[in-house]
Amino acid sequence: MSYDKGSDSAGVEEKSGQLVMGDVLPSYSNEHNGEHLFVSLSELIMENVFYHPSLESVREELDTIEASSIDAILGESSVTEHFVATLVTVIQQSIQSNHKAIRIMLNSADSYAMKALLGGKVEASEINPLMGLRGVSRFASETHAQAFALECSVIKSLRELGYNVEIVVPFVRALSDAAKIIDKLAEHGLPRGLNGLKVLYSCDVPSSVLLSERLLQYFDGLAINVDNLAQFTLGVDRLNESLEHLYDPQNESVLSLLDAAISAANHAKKPVILLCASLKDYPLLETHLLDKGTLEVVVTA
Repeated sequence: MSYDKGSDSAGVEEKSGQLVMGDVLPSYSNEHNGEHLFVSLSELIMENVFYHPSLESVREELDTIEASSIDAILGESSVTEHFVATLVTVIQQSIQSNHKAIRIMLNSADSYAMKALLGGKVEASEINPLMGLRGVSRFASETHAQAFALECSVIKSLRELGYNVEIVVPFVRALSDAAKIIDKLAEHGLPRGLNGLKVLYSCDVPSSVLLSERLLQYFDGLAINVDNLAQFTLGVDRLNESLEHLYDPQNESVLSLLDAAISAANHAKKPVILLCASLKDYPLLETHLLDKGTLEVVVTA
C-alpha cells in the first residue's frame, strides 16, 4: 500500500513522493504486504509476556497472588526460557515471505508502563517517567541488565533461525548513547556488521535529530518516532486531555526537525522509517512527507 504524488495539470514538475506502508507487529491492520516487518518488543512484552523481564531480582518480595500468577504463566519454564520462546514464536508466526527484513525495536517503554507488569515493583518511582529511564539509559542500567540480555537473546535466536533481523534502538539522546549501545550489543553477541547485522536508531527527542549526521556514523539508518518527537519538541504530553489542543505533529517546529532527520539520512544514503499513530488525522503532515521522496511509514497504533 502506498500514496503517490505526481505533477500538476500545468505540467510543472513537482517532487515525486511515495509513502510506502510497512507491516507492524502488533498488527493494527489486516494488510501484510510490506517489504519489512517492524516489531515493537515493548508492546509484545505487554501483550504476550505479562511479567517484568527483571522480576527475578524482586521474586522474594512478591505477594502470594502475584507470585502464583507468574508461576501459572511460566509453568515448568524459567523466566529466560519462557520470555525468549514466547517472543520468538509470536514474531516468527507473523513473518511472511514478502518480508525482506525484520526490524525489531528494543523495549521503548517507560517505568510507568513497565511497573504495570507482574513483578513491576522492580521499577524505581520516577517523577516524570516520560523523560526518565528509557532506551539506552535503561539498557545500560544494572537494574535492567537481565531484561536487556533477554531482548538480545530473542534477536539472536531469530537470526540463528535464518531471519534477517535488524535492530532499532529507541531513545538515543546523545553521542555517548550511540557508542554505549553499540558496545553493549557487541557484548551480548550482536556486533554491528557481523553477518550483515544492521543497527538503526530512533529519533524520539530533538537532540537525536540535531545530532543525526554524527549519530548516523554509528548506525545503519534511522526511524523517526513522530509522536514522541512532537511531544518532546512541543513539551506536551499527548495523553493529557487538558493539553490535547496543543499537541500537533504538523507544527512547524516538528516539521523542521523531520526535514533535518530525513535530509541527514538521505545525505548518508541510509534508510528512513517514519513511525506514527496516524497519518489520516494529519493531512498537512502527510502532504509534507510526500515532498520528501520515498519513505517507509509504520502505523504504530
